[in-house]
Amino acid sequence: MAKEAAMNSMLAWLLRAKRTGQRGFTLVELLVAIVVGSLIVGTMLFLVVELLKINRREEVLTQTQQDMRRAIDYITRDAGEAVYIYSSPAAVIGQLGTNFPRATEVPVLAFWRLDPLDPNNANVRAFFNSSCSTAFASRLSECNTLKLRQSYYTLVIYAQQQNTGNDIWGGKSRIVRYELPKYTAIGATSLPITPGYAEPTGSTNNFQNWTKGTGTPEGNRSVLTDFVDNSDPGATTTGLCPVGYLQTPANANNFYACVLQDTTQANPDDASLTVGSNQTLIVFLRGNADTENPALGTFSQAGRLPTLRSEVLIRGVLDKQPGL
Repeated sequence: MAKEAAMNSMLAWLLRAKRTGQRGFTLVELLVAIVVGSLIVGTMLFLVVELLKINRREEVLTQTQQDMRRAIDYITRDAGEAVYIYSSPAAVIGQLGTNFPRATEVPVLAFWRLDPLDPNNANVRAFFNSSCSTAFASRLSECNTLKLRQSYYTLVIYAQQQNTGNDIWGGKSRIVRYELPKYTAIGATSLPITPGYAEPTGSTNNFQNWTKGTGTPEGNRSVLTDFVDNSDPGATTTGLCPVGYLQTPANANNFYACVLQDTTQANPDDASLTVGSNQTLIVFLRGNADTENPALGTFSQAGRLPTLRSEVLIRGVLDKQPGL
């Protein structure tokens, strides 16, 4: 009997121990577990968010730098086809009024280039098949020149416009490209001249001292790229060009050009720069991934990128002298 009682006592103790082991967590234990779990999950979420921000920041920086490279390549290729480039855009801007470019835009570069006629255009083919003496009797010389040259002069201007945050543009500023072509269209029945245009060659007009034609200039306006940096007020904005070059505009360090001076007229102070020398242009451009538009968010880190530099030798042959 004693043995049986001992067995029953042991069994009762085991049952009590089992019931004790099945007891739930206390309120304090649950609160501690929740706090520890929240810290772990919060830390993980913070790390994930930071990684996503870093990834987005790098993507924006990379995209902005690529856009700046495309923009500076486009500008230098465009300017590389110029036949005449102005040492200062002010020499021609004053002729165009406040809408071309707009008063709030800062002119950076201005030049003349030859735009070829498109042989695949139906109007161009019709023009070449027409007779100048019949269709353009009053402008016979102009028609014959156009058929011989197969191209016409176009004035191109690059300007910088600061963004306000109240428009669709998100960056600090943008580059605007203007062009004033001679003709609004090439057709078999007419050669409509763009208002404000005047031929930059001839006895009454020239490239250096060009005077606009009749009417208000109406050219083509397009935005080349956005997210261009504004000038840094704490950095030098003048004297950034090599010796012998003129900086345009003179007070910018984010988008500006350096134009070789005195290559369109003799310079008594520098015998190495003579009429007919090849014209050289250096373009500087700096992007900024930061935004001026609150709806597009803000950039958590400094978004200013390194300044890009591109140099181009102008292909123009006006006044070109052999051996120069």
